[in-house]
Amino acid sequence: MRLVSLLRLAAQAETLRWKRTGRGVAIQAALGAAAAVFGLMLLLMLHVAALIWLAQGRGGATAALIIAGIDLVLAALLGWLAARHAEDPIQIEAQRVRDDALRQVGDTASRAMMIAPLLRSQNAKKGLIGAALTAALVGFIAKR
Repeated sequence: MRLVSLLRLAAQAETLRWKRTGRGVAIQAALGAAAAVFGLMLLLMLHVAALIWLAQGRGGATAALIIAGIDLVLAALLGWLAARHAEDPIQIEAQRVRDDALRQVGDTASRAMMIAPLLRSQNAKKGLIGAALTAALVGFIAKR
């Protein structure tokens, strides 16, 4: 019964970890898309500023350059937010719970594998050697 509950706990922790990872990627993608929009608006404003400057002089161009500067600051800020990789504490905890549960499943399985040859064997000495070899093999696999 404990083995099943540990496996269920590990599955729930893994599901939570994947959900939180997906949420983080979605937020980064949205911020990256917003940075791209402001980057395109920056290019548009720079083109408008150059056109106004060439057509009329400096009155309208100064205003367009101020807007372009603001767009540049916003694009840089959103790009920086999208590029940073902040660890989600809930995701880290879910991964730790999953790892602990799977380690305990491995420990439980190795104990069961160690006792099984003893129960099957007619000869006690042969059963002990089989149990030791089985436990060593399961322990080696669990540590990988």
